[in-house]
Amino acid sequence: MNRQKITLLAVGWLFTTAAVAQQYPQVTEDDDNFIIDIPYLEYEDGEGETRALSAELVASKNSSEISFSLNESSLSDVDVDAPAMVSGEGACSRTTNAQLLSCKSEVQEEYFERQGNCFNFADIDEQQECFSEAAEERVEALEECGDIEEEHDKLCAIFGEDPYDPDLDSLTFLTVEEIAANPNPFFPLVVGNVWVYEGDGEVITVTVLDETREIEGIEAIVVQDVVEEDGEIIEDTFDWYGQDSDGNVWYMGELSRNFEDGELTDIDGSWEAGVDGAKAGILFRSMPVVGETLRQEYRIGEAEDIGETVSITASESTSSGFDCEGACLQNLEYTPIEPGEQENKYYKPGTGLILETKPDSEERLELQDFTPGS
Repeated sequence: MNRQKITLLAVGWLFTTAAVAQQYPQVTEDDDNFIIDIPYLEYEDGEGETRALSAELVASKNSSEISFSLNESSLSDVDVDAPAMVSGEGACSRTTNAQLLSCKSEVQEEYFERQGNCFNFADIDEQQECFSEAAEERVEALEECGDIEEEHDKLCAIFGEDPYDPDLDSLTFLTVEEIAANPNPFFPLVVGNVWVYEGDGEVITVTVLDETREIEGIEAIVVQDVVEEDGEIIEDTFDWYGQDSDGNVWYMGELSRNFEDGELTDIDGSWEAGVDGAKAGILFRSMPVVGETLRQEYRIGEAEDIGETVSITASESTSSGFDCEGACLQNLEYTPIEPGEQENKYYKPGTGLILETKPDSEERLELQDFTPGS
């Protein structure tokens, strides 16, 4: 019996008892045993009172038949409806653990909702197939929660344990006119600048609008990003940026509108600094440092893009004639909430992004046209 089957069997037993596991069990193993840690198990005692406890189930790997038994020394009373304990040695690790608990709670909620639908199949075979698919999806989703946790752990090793709380009040932010006079070379926020990109069946048009939005007391410039596929708009985003007196470009938020067949489907990925815990991130330094990693945006679970400066002397070219021999800024950009997804982006001084590629992929998003503004 493989570990996944053991997991399903044991967890399935938990949810068919009269008790209710409010927090999702953790399945681990050591050299000799499989272990299921149950942080919260709610039940009614003999007097009809609701009680809760934590417990541990153990199954020996050395037995011919896998059977879980209760480790009685692990039993301990906990408060009814007690929240999960967030662990970690600092703000970053605790945030990571809190996100893991949130992820697992969402998985559990979706699993129970799916079970509710399964009960309403009259055909027993369809019902059992539904239950089986729900269990498999739950295991896959929990594995993804674990992958996301690993990515967040890596970032804690990079950024340290301090809270992420940039002090924007200590900075001087430039007006639209001041930015136009001295724009960041890798992302020139000059009103009227238009970039047109093509790749993977999409056409993307990026325009610096003659509009601003006040965010956290900062007059952020509005940049529109329109994605078209087969002539239809599938995404229309308004991004908000500020530039400080040192030339650093700050990402202040975005309204991301996604469309299907001409209809608005969602605004997933939208965020604004100062709203729902979201905070601004640095998109570009005025003088990038090779090896530095930056939080480009920050809203937990929604917007967590990261940029690592790989080179400031990269060479690249596009089929449309844009090139930068030994002068490109190369960034490796990714997000911990989508493990495994990475992009190499090349920025030409004075022009901005000219090329985007993916490791181990032939996909290329290339700048086709750049029209400078006034």
